[in-house]
Amino acid sequence: MNILTLGDEELIPVDYGDLLDKILEVLQGNNPFSVSGDKHRLLIDIDAVATQISSENLRPSLGYFEHQAHSATVNFTPEVETRFLIQVREIEINLRRHLESIVGESVAIDKFVASLTRPLESFKGKGTQLGLKYDFDTQYHNLQKQKLTLERLGTGSESLLKFHKVTVSVRNADIFEEELKEGLENYIKEKAETEDDKEQLNRLFEEMVTDETSDFHRLVRVVDKETLGQLKKEAKITYLEYILDNIAPDQVDSRGCIYLQDLIRRLRLIEDYINDSNKVEGDYLVNYQGTEVNYKDMFSRSEALDALPIIPMIAGNLGETTDNYGGDRQFIFGLKLKFGNPVQSRGGGSVFDYNLSFLNPDSEEHLAALEEPAERESFFRKVLKIAFLYHFVFASSHNPLTANYRPESELDCKPILGFERVVMPVLQSSDEENKKRLFRNFFKRFNEINVAHKIQCLKVFLQDFIKQKTILQPRTKSRDILIKRGILQKIDHTLTTGKFFKDVVQRNPKETLQYISVGQANVSQQAICQLPVNITIEDVRYFPTEEFQSFSMEYNIKGMYALPVLWVPKADRSRKIYRENFKEKLVVFPYDNRRLDSKGGFKPQTAFVYKFAVSLMSYICLRILLQKLPNNLFVPMVRLHEGYHENPSPSEKFMAHLSKTLSHILSEKHRSNSQGFRILGDKYHLTAKNGLSSLYSILPKKFRFNNVQLSPELDNLAIIAVSTRDSDERKGRGISHRKACLLGEVVGIKRQEDDTIQVGMLKTFSENYSVQDLYTQPSILGDIVSQLYNRGYRNFVYISQAPYMSTLHITQNDEDEKLFFMSKDIIKTLKGERQDIIIYPVFFDKYYVYSAKQHRGESFYIQDTAQLTSLFADTSKQAAVFFNLFNEIKVQQGEKNFYNGVISYATLLNIYQGFIDDRDIHQGLIYEGEIKNTLLHYLTIFHFSRYEARQKNSLKLDPYDRIIGDDSVGALSEFSHWGGSANFNSLAFLNKVREVLNATA
Repeated sequence: MNILTLGDEELIPVDYGDLLDKILEVLQGNNPFSVSGDKHRLLIDIDAVATQISSENLRPSLGYFEHQAHSATVNFTPEVETRFLIQVREIEINLRRHLESIVGESVAIDKFVASLTRPLESFKGKGTQLGLKYDFDTQYHNLQKQKLTLERLGTGSESLLKFHKVTVSVRNADIFEEELKEGLENYIKEKAETEDDKEQLNRLFEEMVTDETSDFHRLVRVVDKETLGQLKKEAKITYLEYILDNIAPDQVDSRGCIYLQDLIRRLRLIEDYINDSNKVEGDYLVNYQGTEVNYKDMFSRSEALDALPIIPMIAGNLGETTDNYGGDRQFIFGLKLKFGNPVQSRGGGSVFDYNLSFLNPDSEEHLAALEEPAERESFFRKVLKIAFLYHFVFASSHNPLTANYRPESELDCKPILGFERVVMPVLQSSDEENKKRLFRNFFKRFNEINVAHKIQCLKVFLQDFIKQKTILQPRTKSRDILIKRGILQKIDHTLTTGKFFKDVVQRNPKETLQYISVGQANVSQQAICQLPVNITIEDVRYFPTEEFQSFSMEYNIKGMYALPVLWVPKADRSRKIYRENFKEKLVVFPYDNRRLDSKGGFKPQTAFVYKFAVSLMSYICLRILLQKLPNNLFVPMVRLHEGYHENPSPSEKFMAHLSKTLSHILSEKHRSNSQGFRILGDKYHLTAKNGLSSLYSILPKKFRFNNVQLSPELDNLAIIAVSTRDSDERKGRGISHRKACLLGEVVGIKRQEDDTIQVGMLKTFSENYSVQDLYTQPSILGDIVSQLYNRGYRNFVYISQAPYMSTLHITQNDEDEKLFFMSKDIIKTLKGERQDIIIYPVFFDKYYVYSAKQHRGESFYIQDTAQLTSLFADTSKQAAVFFNLFNEIKVQQGEKNFYNGVISYATLLNIYQGFIDDRDIHQGLIYEGEIKNTLLHYLTIFHFSRYEARQKNSLKLDPYDRIIGDDSVGALSEFSHWGGSANFNSLAFLNKVREVLNATA
């Protein structure tokens, strides 16, 4: 890479030339393909080839620029891209030649691969044993959904679901700029000592206000874009206060109630400490192992409290209301309590123990961070954060298990005093060994005083409160957003430099938050200006009705073939189990499941090369195999795992993510899905049925309704779900300067001649775009609709996650109206010139409810738009919630399940005039009638078609999780670059590889 400097807005260039050359070199003398003696197994040992490649000394693909990138994947210079095209084609040619040498000439490849495929119907069986056999012949009758209502049909004890929601109302948002101007003018009047000074300051002020790039407008944008996070943090504490206010009189003196009171008190002390007007910035600076942290900055942010084992969580972004006349903004969120649930990635230990382990200088993670440069800063920032947070919330002189313990004594603890006397002097010093001793003392002391016991007591108390049946009255608390005077330079400095604000406003929006706070609603002498806010907590109940809908379901796999692919560790146990249980013809990818272990495995630089090589060559190998096979092929990718679910081996985790990425990109033409099976102990067969149900969940299914009238106008429906994941983004630059991978899935729903409804995945898609094109003209979406149109589809539900901006909408500009994947430009791209199609723009989010009932596999729904609109109103922008779905499956919380998830569907009205007829949206999604009922029946059976637990034939709450969310293929396709500080997006990379190979096919 010959680039030595970068422009301010340039993305980090990538160059894989050295790595690709090494792949070609190693492939010259290594054939990854082999065939078993009975011709039933094609073995592809990419693992061995990639391991040899990773042992070479290679030039980093990002050169010296990795530390400047959040992500870097496909930003090639023209010269590098030309070379990349040649190298990828050469790798494909080499792999094809190796396969030909094993099975014969190119015609023989197609014949051999075809011999490995089998009709899916030959996989019929009981589905109770590990393998590929499944009970495809079973028909599922009397599947049901029950209607719920928000109308109070009885007392709280008769309600089925309880939901706590918070509404944050920001008043006078439209005049915030004027309020800030007035505050600064008053500041000038107060501080100017002479008329000349006053005249000069007013001139500088006018120049600043008229300059859209000035610090004044930067501050306005920071308040707009970052303050909602602080309001969410305040809402969490307000929710705890709401609970405390509603504690029954006979519980007020209980231990749990005292612990709740103490938690609230300590959280308020954190706010007092970071907002102390007598402190200067240097009073908050601490450091450890070369990592410096500003506690005022760190704990001003919305996520500051999330590391606590028990804390409310904002769960579900359910609506925004904009009053264009009064200037008020409303934001509606769901609430749930975090109950110290286990950290699955770390062996299932508690959140408290997991976070406390960061403070132990002798722990494996702590020692590893000292040795690994890429992990140092993020790890030691976390150490300093936990030290502050856990001291403020848990520091105590009292052990709850001692004989004379009085819970009320916790209320006398003064964490600020102890922090300033004992903790801060050490953390502000340069004595690293003394800091380690401090952290060891933290670790030891918190265990000695049995903090875990207090957490458990508070957890039980809060869960008992949530379980209570009485319907609580709404409570509203008034707060103010304060812009503190500490953000201003001294007047003498302003007169000298012309700058009113401290450098932090120009440097970093997140750091600016330390001068913005949410406080009690009263006039503050320490604020330039204030913005009034109301926070309202409500207890919402859902009541059951006697209205049910029932239907039946069965698979429809006639005419489909399968080519099974198995990813199996090179370990004796795995080999034995796969030979005993997978006797079908297979493609097998063996791999060493210890390659990426933290102890004895590859270092980060070597691990990147290994993952890169495995990803690239696996995709090309599978592409060669599938190239001439028919489109009705299903490629089930099965993985055997020897690690625990709570603590999988890094290699097995990588192969799981890779197989899901490959399944997605291969499903552009064929159908493919990936599923892992854990083979620990001798009872692994017990979970086989659920795993097989998940593996085959994307296959076509037929539904038949009982006594339901379907609209003849809606005999087909295509569901297009979309999401995005960054592939190239530079740190400290705006989101407008990046590249991203657009990905999605298409599901087809069609009424058959026998009046059954068939549901199944039609295809997936993914393509790379610059952000300028991503939300305006992603051509692939228009192509998808054209393909579906040619197949007879005329009705389209277009789905993305809720397009809310998480801003206060103080600055009204074009960005506010883009609505991301719900933008007018994208809907125009979908519609094209086709006048005979109907597009329903739909977005969704999840929230959480509590149900005291013991359910038996039921599913529930609400589709009364008037009721739902009253719950999640958006009176001006017209975002209408039209459908809520709920199942009986609880979300895991600690030792037992506690909350249930609800998926909420909504649409936008009066946004797309001119190219979408709002009457179609109203008729299909809003107004009660045959068309709406039919469309919602279709959505419901899509949820049922994706069920993954065979014991309970309930709907799958989130059938879009492959595309949208933390476990989506976009998220799973990422892994770290050479140095560990930037992400590599393997799906975006394979999109580029596919583009190259398609051009030469």
